[in-house]
Amino acid sequence: MTEEPHERGVYFYDASDEDAPHCAYRVSTDFEVIEGNRMPLWLEVEAISDVTSPHWGARVELVNGAPRIVSLGFETRYGFDIGREVKVSDFQVTQKVIYDFYSAFTAALDKDGEPVRRIGDVLGDRSIRDFLQQRRTGRKRLRTPDYERAAQIYRENIDGTPTQAVSDAFGVGIRQGGNIVAECRRRQLLPPTRQGRKRA
Repeated sequence: MTEEPHERGVYFYDASDEDAPHCAYRVSTDFEVIEGNRMPLWLEVEAISDVTSPHWGARVELVNGAPRIVSLGFETRYGFDIGREVKVSDFQVTQKVIYDFYSAFTAALDKDGEPVRRIGDVLGDRSIRDFLQQRRTGRKRLRTPDYERAAQIYRENIDGTPTQAVSDAFGVGIRQGGNIVAECRRRQLLPPTRQGRKRA
């Protein structure tokens, strides 16, 4: 079987300490471009924690345009005299796999089709994470203009079912629509409500 084209490397959480927790990775050198972002077809990560914590490894694959964790495993390597068993809280690493590791290899493309480097670019990192979240959940993170639009839709439909109108406009369920309206009120785009009375 032909090995998938990839590159490999090691990332140290503390570059000055070779005994610090670190991870080894293999990442595809084949990519798919979606909405102007270059995304690797797959990524494998093996994290080497301190001896007391379980080590873990994961593989992410690009499935229907979204990064999905297709395998995840934990191992207590040094026995229970030193280490501990795997806990439910260890599974929070799934967020790290996508939003720290996979996002590091995802890049926006410039007008020449070259990946934009974002070392130290907090806004660029956030933009990529928001993009990955949207690809995974199907929901776009709303910004101030979105809430302003939602408040306007609510006001225009105050004599009917305003929350339903907001839900329909944003393509979400009534519960999520209610959350959008509540956030509009929190941002003072709509007045506070009183029980049993709609206010816009």
